[in-house]
Formats: sequence, C-alpha cells, structure tokens
Amino acid sequence: MNPFSPLPSIADRAVTDSTVAVLREPAFELLSRIQDINPSDQVRALFLAATVIADTIGMDPHDAINRARRMMSDADGPHTVHIAALKDYADGELRRID
Repeated sequence: MNPFSPLPSIADRAVTDSTVAVLREPAFELLSRIQDINPSDQVRALFLAATVIADTIGMDPHDAINRARRMMSDADGPHTVHIAALKDYADGELRRID
C-alpha cells in the first residue's frame, strides 16, 4: 500500500478482495477473446499476460496462481455457467491432440 494514499493499491485489493462471483464472467471473456489463437499459444499468452501484470503491480505471480487455485471451490459453485464453459473449453479444445 502506498503510505501517501488512503486508498489500497490494485495489488492490495487483488490480494484481499474475497468476492469470487464477479470474476467468473471476466475470466470467460478473456478466454473467449483469444480462442482463435493456437491452443498452446493461448495458454502461454494467458500466463505471460498474468505474469507481466503481476510483476508490474508488485504481486508475486506464484502467489497469484496459488490464490487463484484456492478460489476454484468458490468459483466453481452451482449455477456457474462461465466456469463450466471454461472447463469444457479447456477439456475439449486445449487438451486435444493436434
């Protein structure tokens, strides 16, 4: 947190915000935007972008991934069509053998 600002930084909010429901649709939208790219490049591009963003705002990318893994139980609750669609896409398109 910036000691001169009364507002928490983006990194602070990313670490402390606990509402997962608001992330479902944006996560789906991110993947939807790059679905026409080579599947292995999609995966690499998502991780590259996440790393660049994390580094730039002062977050440890490894911690961010671990935090995201812990969010999965809340993100993948009942009636979560966006997460189900992401899983279906990953299983059907990204795990396929080229």
